[in-house]
Amino acid sequence: MDLAGNYILDLKMGGVVVPVIPSMIEELTITQDCDRILPVLKMKLKDSTGNLGEIIPYDKELNSVDIRISRGTSPDNLNEFNFRVKRRKATFERMYDIEGVLDVDGLISPYRKRALTGLIEDSLESLAITELGISETEISASLNYEKTLLQPNWNNLAFLRWLRYNLIGRNDESCFYCFIKNIRGIKVFVFKSIGELSMAPIQHKLVVGYKHYEDFTPVVDYRIFDNSQLIVDFGALSQSYSYYDYDSGEVVSPSVSILDYPSLSELFLVDKDNTNESVTKKLYLGRSNSFTTDFKGRMRNDYFDRLTGLIQMWVSTWGLENISPGDVVKVIFSEALDRANLFVYEHSGYWMVKRVVHIIGPSFMTNLLLVRAGIDTTLSTSLTEATKVRKSD
Repeated sequence: MDLAGNYILDLKMGGVVVPVIPSMIEELTITQDCDRILPVLKMKLKDSTGNLGEIIPYDKELNSVDIRISRGTSPDNLNEFNFRVKRRKATFERMYDIEGVLDVDGLISPYRKRALTGLIEDSLESLAITELGISETEISASLNYEKTLLQPNWNNLAFLRWLRYNLIGRNDESCFYCFIKNIRGIKVFVFKSIGELSMAPIQHKLVVGYKHYEDFTPVVDYRIFDNSQLIVDFGALSQSYSYYDYDSGEVVSPSVSILDYPSLSELFLVDKDNTNESVTKKLYLGRSNSFTTDFKGRMRNDYFDRLTGLIQMWVSTWGLENISPGDVVKVIFSEALDRANLFVYEHSGYWMVKRVVHIIGPSFMTNLLLVRAGIDTTLSTSLTEATKVRKSD
């Protein structure tokens, strides 16, 4: 176990321990994302001896990189990642470059033609345990109903992606995310809706600014991106779509309202007077079938996923080795503390972690992409009020 900078780092290549000091690391990042089913590794090490190319064998079973990382000097919170190397490059400049993904079997191959029957929740759990080799699962309770799932000569990766964008919960839960996260060295298969993720307990608290506050972790840098005008062009207060109803023989044109979205903020970043139909993209989805009679799952998944990105905030903070996509964090801005009103600053409040990037070098830092659909403020605005909103803890 090596102590380097403000963190503990253990590195094995092909089962061989490789001593690493910060000055050797040109790049070492581990990225987890709600939209990527597997965490990915990028590592670039200075190889002054030229020996690293000999350490990693080209045997498939040993073609691995194992990383254990923890901020501070205590090993109690170590998170361990086991990666399978997908690309390697050694250069004349004595630089050794590796890219890999979390070592999980059964995603890319084999291709399968089959029907999964019974409860959707049970089908997903069985797939994760028996085919992906992942015993820990977090699967939406809203999928506890029977439906036949057809896998038409797809691999499991394509199958899970399709399910993510087309399934709907028993009570219209939607905007599902499917990914595998790594917590304290344990792989966890996640298939949950945006509503379930948003209402989960707070995992971390972050403070932006010069003041320390209670047990909040300080943010050293942040950038906020307002994407509302880009997304409004594809549907603002509602999303219209149409399909051919095979049973009635008619074209049906329903819509999904923004008020059905489970929000982390009190206000959507959409003007409540924006009712101009010309900005709404209408989608034609084909005809009803045995899997879906109304395409509600597909349309709500697509629309709610876009709403989730109305506003984004990148933050840089101390290394948080066990934070993961889908976690809910609470953010406050220290200047609001001086005014004794947190919601004077519109970006204080709850956010969902969409992407985690661990950056390891002279120190261990974590960049987080936080997302939500709007803002919180006590000031008067013309924005749309959310009706399904998470209340303050």
